[in-house]
Amino acid sequence: MAQTLAREDFSDFPIGPIPIDNTATGEYHYRGPDGHIGQWYPSVNRAEWTVVEHEGRHRILATRTRGVHGDRAKAPTLVTGDLLWADYTAETRVQPLRADGFVGLAFRYESSRAYYRLQLEEGKAQLLYVSHGTEEELAAAEFDYSCDKTYELCVAVEGDKIQAFVERELILEATDDRYKTGRVALVAAVPALFDSLHVSASDAAHEAFVRTRERTQRELDELRERYPKPVVWKKIDTKGFGAGRQIRFGHLTSNDRLDFVLAQNMKLAGNNFQTIQCLTAMDLDGDILWQFGEPVDAEDAGMITSDVPFQIYDIDGDGHDEVLGIKNFRLYVLDGQTGEVKASMPTPVAPHGERAGSLDETVFHRISGDCILIANFRGLERPSDIVIKDRYNTVWAYDNEFNLLWSVRCNTGHFAQPYDFDGDGRDELYVGYTLIGPDGDVRWSKDWDDHTDEIVIGAFNPERDDVQIGIACGDEGFNILSPTGETLYREKLGHAQRLSAARYRDDLPGLQYYVVTYWGNPGIVSFHDCTGQKLFSFEPAATGSIASPVNWSGNGVELSLLSGSIEHGGMVDGHGRRVVVFPDDGHPDLAAEVLDLTGDARDEIVLWDMDRVWIYTQDRPFDGDRIYRPTRFPHYNASNYRGEISLPGCEER
Repeated sequence: MAQTLAREDFSDFPIGPIPIDNTATGEYHYRGPDGHIGQWYPSVNRAEWTVVEHEGRHRILATRTRGVHGDRAKAPTLVTGDLLWADYTAETRVQPLRADGFVGLAFRYESSRAYYRLQLEEGKAQLLYVSHGTEEELAAAEFDYSCDKTYELCVAVEGDKIQAFVERELILEATDDRYKTGRVALVAAVPALFDSLHVSASDAAHEAFVRTRERTQRELDELRERYPKPVVWKKIDTKGFGAGRQIRFGHLTSNDRLDFVLAQNMKLAGNNFQTIQCLTAMDLDGDILWQFGEPVDAEDAGMITSDVPFQIYDIDGDGHDEVLGIKNFRLYVLDGQTGEVKASMPTPVAPHGERAGSLDETVFHRISGDCILIANFRGLERPSDIVIKDRYNTVWAYDNEFNLLWSVRCNTGHFAQPYDFDGDGRDELYVGYTLIGPDGDVRWSKDWDDHTDEIVIGAFNPERDDVQIGIACGDEGFNILSPTGETLYREKLGHAQRLSAARYRDDLPGLQYYVVTYWGNPGIVSFHDCTGQKLFSFEPAATGSIASPVNWSGNGVELSLLSGSIEHGGMVDGHGRRVVVFPDDGHPDLAAEVLDLTGDARDEIVLWDMDRVWIYTQDRPFDGDRIYRPTRFPHYNASNYRGEISLPGCEER
């Protein structure tokens, strides 16, 4: 007798599109589905799924939002099931609506880049092994199909044996055990209508699955007991002036405690050209210190899919932090305690001529500004130089009196990183694929496509005498470079979006990397050793994972924060296990940040949305003589597109 694992006929879905976020919001925000999605999740963005009615039945239509054809690895994919499913039979009914691409059923699905697939394409049926951009044919047979007919596809997997049926006829068999367990998914590279799914397992297979699931949950529960649980430390109201992931921390009122600033934006010409609408400075007691600009109680003012040009830093060296921000084509320096304008200058004139990046940025006479960072190009006792950039083409360096030091035209990507690579006391600037010297000389540059999203720099590999530059650069993948530009590791693992480096494992040398994908195959989290070699990957059933290192226990091994979501977020260890979860207490989960706010060296988790900020700390004090206190990138160089590093360090208690 067979046991049902999943069944779907879409009868409880309303007619119309199912909720999918195809915007850049999901790069660093968690947004649950805004509507009914049932047991499913879409694992490929730039795709659409729409429920339609036909002769009294609900069917679901798969299409692409950016053309019918494209990368096969980014075909619309709708996923359900359990990663622990092993032996089962999966059946679906599908009608292809074009004949020049595949439609099919994925099984033993690990991620949108790793699974088996039964498909119909170009007059044949195929069984494929799909692995991170490659497709290996396991079996094939001729099969002529019509776009006017619905076909029943069925796969049965038991151990390493795979059988495929079309219209209940066994037409393909294969033996392969590279994927031993996994979910199922509807997949279509061309428009197609699916109208059912049924997944079942034999009594023995079902019993084995239940035992495995229960054992896995027991082991995870036991593991979670070893970690402090998150408890609320602060709740702050931001209704009327709140924002998405546009937050900066610094010492506005005292050098002994951190305050924060939220930035609202105004879009001047789409998401690529925006300006600060309002800055709101607050302390951790929830008191508003000052506001610069007029706040707007509207989501569009708080949400943005680019960076925001503001930082908190003592740029004039008077011992008190200022706030730097670009508003209406001017760079302002504001008194951190009062918000009063201390200095300002116009932003640079937008350069004309051949573009270095992917965008024409001459919409306005002057640049609207994309981000700000602080560096030390002049070799002073403390960083006092200001870098600003447009969206993708040019960076400008100024001293703290607004004198131009240099500008460089290059494929800038998003957020640059200053670093003194040669130890002469002066920063170089790594931006995009280019290393710029402190005097604006280009040391080297790579002629790669796409652009760099995030950068981490540090001595991550103990077998090397230099530091390494880790970059997540979209469709160019995850790369590790030497300070001289040598490519030490390169893997195109999908559109690499987010990146962090920390001591996530104590059984591996050096530091390790977490990388998160977005465009095309969003949300895949991969784990790499200090050389870059991938050890494993997994796909949460949601996007918005930020992969920031978290010094949660203070014991020397860090966790990685996904998001504040109760169901999909929390913190994972260096084995990909979700060992810390957030309580079901109504907390916000749109955006998240990690930093030590209580002063005990361990990190707090800041979760917020447009209306409130909640801060979580540990439910127990640290117990030990030496507590882990890692070195991170400074607060004054924060960004939505900053890779995160956490370099080892301890202190006596």
